[in-house]
Amino acid sequence: MKIEIVVSKRIERLYEEYLSLIEDLRGKTKDERLVLYERMTRRLFPHATKVVNLEGQLNEERKDYQRKFKEWFFVICKSSFSNGRFGETCFEFYKKEIIKKSKKDKCNSKIYAHKVILALGLIGLLDGVKENYSNSRDYGHGYNYDINYFKWVEMMKGVSSGNVSMPLDIEIDWSGYEDWYGERQYETITSMSVGSKVYEQAKNYLEQYDKYFYSITLKEGERKHFTDKWFAARAVSAIAEHDTYHMLRHSDDSEDNDDEKLIYNAGRYYTCLTNMHNEIRKELRIDGEPVVEVDISAAQPTMLGLLLRERYPDIRSAWLEHCEKGDFYEWIGSIAIGRKITPEERKVIKLLIMRMLYIAQKPTEKKDNTSFETYLKKYIKEKNPSKKENLGKGKLFKSFDFIVISYLKAEEPKLYKMVYEARTNLKKVRRRKATAAGRTTKMRNNLSILMTEMEVKYMKRVLAVIAPYVKYFYTIHDCVGCKASDAEKVRQAMHAVGKEMFDATLNIKLEKGTGETVMDDFKFIPEEVVMKKKGWKPEKMAA
Repeated sequence: MKIEIVVSKRIERLYEEYLSLIEDLRGKTKDERLVLYERMTRRLFPHATKVVNLEGQLNEERKDYQRKFKEWFFVICKSSFSNGRFGETCFEFYKKEIIKKSKKDKCNSKIYAHKVILALGLIGLLDGVKENYSNSRDYGHGYNYDINYFKWVEMMKGVSSGNVSMPLDIEIDWSGYEDWYGERQYETITSMSVGSKVYEQAKNYLEQYDKYFYSITLKEGERKHFTDKWFAARAVSAIAEHDTYHMLRHSDDSEDNDDEKLIYNAGRYYTCLTNMHNEIRKELRIDGEPVVEVDISAAQPTMLGLLLRERYPDIRSAWLEHCEKGDFYEWIGSIAIGRKITPEERKVIKLLIMRMLYIAQKPTEKKDNTSFETYLKKYIKEKNPSKKENLGKGKLFKSFDFIVISYLKAEEPKLYKMVYEARTNLKKVRRRKATAAGRTTKMRNNLSILMTEMEVKYMKRVLAVIAPYVKYFYTIHDCVGCKASDAEKVRQAMHAVGKEMFDATLNIKLEKGTGETVMDDFKFIPEEVVMKKKGWKPEKMAA
């Protein structure tokens, strides 16, 4: 299998170290080598049933061994020694990388991955199993390892990342995002701190989750709710403890991520902050300063309006005008209801707009005799999560969809055409895992990718402008997070780039943390789920 993969100077340096190891092994007897292999196998693969060895790599006549090993070496080191997955050596990640590069659907052999891990252990970079985060126990699959930072830093002194010239400490290329854009975000996240109160609440939530979660019966929506909170709590704890592995681990690990989202994410960057609730992010600190997030008001609708103007320069769009003005959702609310909306109603309107733009089904064409306002009030008052979700995806959305789509069809036909075509000319994509019913594919509205690509180009340009003046920043889609003292610089840059790229006056807003947030997100009340299990008594937990 031929693999072409771009690696940094640092990974090339590791390969040179491996070649030196091979020469050292050739100078030993076979019995001496076997003792080394057995000792390292027991350390790195505690559940292995046979010894991993490098004997095939010592035979210079076996060119196929050398070629395959080198391919695996680059793939594994790019993943294992990246900021985003530092120390992560799960075979599934390597397999996906090779499949992606080779365009093949199957990759079953694990043996070369294990040989590379063994070599890294013999070099002294992997120092033992840290955690088994997969349930598999077959031959070292799914482990991540303690990294010998001092060995790594010593080995990489004076070696460029191959992208930018940066001072070396424990900074490694961000695998998959090989440029300064990802590297600077890594620096920012690893420089963050968390208040002691929030840290304690997060740790308490993790403990309560482990204690009760698997002892009760939860519906699918409830399970996701508590698991999402678990990811946020884990990220907060990792930042407080400076746990690099979990600090940079993506928060979106759910099984329903399809291949298109994972591979063709249009350039967005995902970190442990991505799915963290903004109220929790406001508790983070950089250099002791509160974090401020600067973003575009109604970002996705704005990008759609800009794309419309790009395709039809002569058209004047009220949609884009209200995006620039900063009252887009209020404007849509007045169309749907006929009056000024409340802040609570605005949140619902925002959710419905995103669903309207990106849902994979034809626009609603049948009018509902019940008013949208009636459904909206019922939705806001509903306390049952499952009933609320059914209403949001059913009658509430269909009523809203009919009203807004009808307005666009009459008042903004070109915009209506773009939305209609995206919702009818769907693209089939493969799911990451089959559903319970066995479905392996789903239909996808492609409009979100077009909007996201435009957004990413804009964001990269913004960061290129602020990079010389703002040391720490991170991105969450259309948002730039930074220290409070840098917020105005970022805001000015976002305005300037909007003018430069789109000749538009984007509505840029700042969200500041107060430091006084009540962390309800981390208040785990066992009764809210535990008591749902009939006959539950606390003393049963020990049994």
